[in-house]
Amino acid sequence: MITLIRKLYQINILKPKGLYLFIKAIIKNGTNLMSVLEFSARLNPNNIAVCTEDSKKTYNELMTDCINLAISLKNEFNLTPQQKVAIVCKNNLEAIQSIYALSKLGVHIYFLNSEISQTQLEDVVVHKNINLIIYDDTINSKVKSINCQKLKTSEFKVLINKAEAKGLPRVKAGKLVILSGGTTGKPKSAKRRQSIRDFLNPLVALVSQLNLNEYKSVYIATPFYHGFGLASLIMSILLGSEIYLLEKFDSKKAAKLIKANTIEVVTLVPIMLKRLLAEDLKKTESIKRIICGGAKLDKELVKQTLTNLGDVLYNLYGTTEAGFSILASPKILKLNPLTIGKPIRGVSLKITNKKNQKLKIGEIGQLHLSTSWMMTNSTDNWINTDDLGYTNSDGLVFLAGRSDNMIISGGENVYPDEVENILIEHPLIEEVAVVGIPDVDFGERLIAYIVLTNEGINEDAIFEWLKTRLARYQMPKQLIYLDELPRTSIGKVDKKLLI
Repeated sequence: MITLIRKLYQINILKPKGLYLFIKAIIKNGTNLMSVLEFSARLNPNNIAVCTEDSKKTYNELMTDCINLAISLKNEFNLTPQQKVAIVCKNNLEAIQSIYALSKLGVHIYFLNSEISQTQLEDVVVHKNINLIIYDDTINSKVKSINCQKLKTSEFKVLINKAEAKGLPRVKAGKLVILSGGTTGKPKSAKRRQSIRDFLNPLVALVSQLNLNEYKSVYIATPFYHGFGLASLIMSILLGSEIYLLEKFDSKKAAKLIKANTIEVVTLVPIMLKRLLAEDLKKTESIKRIICGGAKLDKELVKQTLTNLGDVLYNLYGTTEAGFSILASPKILKLNPLTIGKPIRGVSLKITNKKNQKLKIGEIGQLHLSTSWMMTNSTDNWINTDDLGYTNSDGLVFLAGRSDNMIISGGENVYPDEVENILIEHPLIEEVAVVGIPDVDFGERLIAYIVLTNEGINEDAIFEWLKTRLARYQMPKQLIYLDELPRTSIGKVDKKLLI
């Protein structure tokens, strides 16, 4: 409790002026995201809020634009509280304006992957009863035949400028709905309340362990339609940070952006971090904190980051349903580069077998999480992450892969992640993904898909190298060489495309 009070004071919420503005914003707007934006806008009106490739807004300008947009959305599209609006946008100013304007109106906000297929988009609109789609140029062709109200973000300027300067009534907050499984299969909904209280625990955990309140600027590379990216945005707005955006991650543009603006904090997925490290490291010297999440962070990338950039890397683990839950600091990663860290304040964790019985330290089982901020459509106090994991005697958590990826080979449980962790240590292997396939003799065997740094090595040499590092039942049946591994839009290796 003392830590909570101290950190809330450090981020101005419990200082006299900040407390007054915070309470005033909540009385006016309710406990939704618009209150967070208004708090920061009243506290730091002339500070830069958002910088994109072609625009820049102060906090006061951003708040005013969002209120005016909310007024026009209500008038033009007859939006009322609890209706449903889908946002299909890249990371841009208009996406942020949409989020906070819709929050002011009390509608349920659905975040859709900007690479969603037309069929999936049609399915979401029909089955979720979407009242309005807000979209940018990235999906022009996909929305033409959709039977729903539509608004292109290029029309925002007109809507913002034509809004009548009048207030909007306080309404009940809508829900934030993240649709997981965005590009493969049918998306699943994870609903979260727009409750400020729900964001305080993860916020305080990040501020406490990363001292984020000490840094002014943040580059958010993770997409807003992903829980990680959305949480990064909300946290940055509350802290009054300068937020820098690129619609699409490009390592050269990102390095240039970081250097030109002396950016101190970046949020990335591992593949982005890997590509950023391949650029001129002098351009990233201003970075004080890297928050990495959304996909597996391999130990070689951990070592490379800590060696080249210093103690700046934090590994964040969470799920769409449970939210941000587990964190590993640079100190922890130095000693245990494979760990995802320890649960943060407010998170309970258990590892169970298939009978839901708790397992001992070191035993691999299903990883379950329980938080006060987890998705509200859960019918249980616990969420099964569908990840396999275990803990050690120090309370650190380690992942062993997805539960549906484990295979039984010759009667032995085999975890592809363990084999990947060994293969990535080979100096000539750049990337690797291991999957299971049916096998007549063993029931199942593994196949390793490998991206090499040098084509001069052969398969026999890799198998020879593996003999002293893997048990016989763990040994891949075959090695397949690729120029690159297929990935989802968030940067995870898409193993479904490998099988």
